Amino acid sequence: MLNIQRYLQESFGLSIRLSPLEEAEQRRLPLYLKGGYEIQKTELDKIKLLFARPKGSDFTPSQLEKQQLQLKEILRGTVVFVLENLEPYFRKRLVENRIAFCQPGKQLYVPELLVNLSDLRSPNKAEPKGATLGYPAQCAVLYHLLVGPIEGMPLGEVAKLFITSAMSVSRIAKELEQHNIITIQGTKEKQMHFVLRAKRQIWESVQELMVSPVKKVFYTDYPLNGEPLAVPSYDSALAKYSELSEGSQPAYAITRNQVDQLDESKALQLGQYGRSRVEIWAYGPSAFSKSHIVDPLSLYLSMRNEEDERIKIALEQMIDNIQW
Repeated sequence: MLNIQRYLQESFGLSIRLSPLEEAEQRRLPLYLKGGYEIQKTELDKIKLLFARPKGSDFTPSQLEKQQLQLKEILRGTVVFVLENLEPYFRKRLVENRIAFCQPGKQLYVPELLVNLSDLRSPNKAEPKGATLGYPAQCAVLYHLLVGPIEGMPLGEVAKLFITSAMSVSRIAKELEQHNIITIQGTKEKQMHFVLRAKRQIWESVQELMVSPVKKVFYTDYPLNGEPLAVPSYDSALAKYSELSEGSQPAYAITRNQVDQLDESKALQLGQYGRSRVEIWAYGPSAFSKSHIVDPLSLYLSMRNEEDERIKIALEQMIDNIQW
């Protein structure tokens, strides 16, 4: 896998040393995984990365997603598939399903570490400013507004707080700076400083740059009330934040990986019809909440395009009730 080391060094300045799995790690792998992949490991900012190159070419995104979870559980690390030849549609499926991969010479995508790097642009060229914030940058702002301040905190400390790499936090900071949300200050230790100090003002200035966390909506007959992985969302959550009456159809938010956990153990059976609404979120629906309910700002982002006037009024009431 020397091409991976060379690609990361030449394109992104990342110097890594790959090593094979230890014998004890090899013994823990079932035969179909041991025979199906060449696996080497490294560390990046104290995070264990497992680069797994399939030995064959007959695999699908769903197979990779399932085996990624199996390898992660057995080897206790972040699994990144090494895929030399990828059709655009296949790459798109991997990203949609949040499957980490490295295509040497093309792209490094590791959503678990909030990393999505591509050298298709010139390394000396400024990264173009997107029309909206990416989810990692959005999550950083939501954390500051709802959980705890990251104002003036060294980027290395922010990385520890978010349990991610220093490189990822550096990219988040640059993205926020491009949108004039923060300034990056400091010489030895870089720090983020918000341009606006009042949290309500920050929210008013950034909400148009933020996107809905809801990726897909399904329905199920499975009773999710009391299920710890499913968090009340949509009008079920809005009813708790405002005077809006709760609808007759319970609504819950959950991440893609959590859906897989529930589906394997409890036959969730998501579809177009069912008694409960299930939203697949891009990030943890309770990550910025102080209770078992989606946070008010993410809820606002997920419902702000609703046409019902009662919902619009309830959303504004919810925002006004936040203790900034």
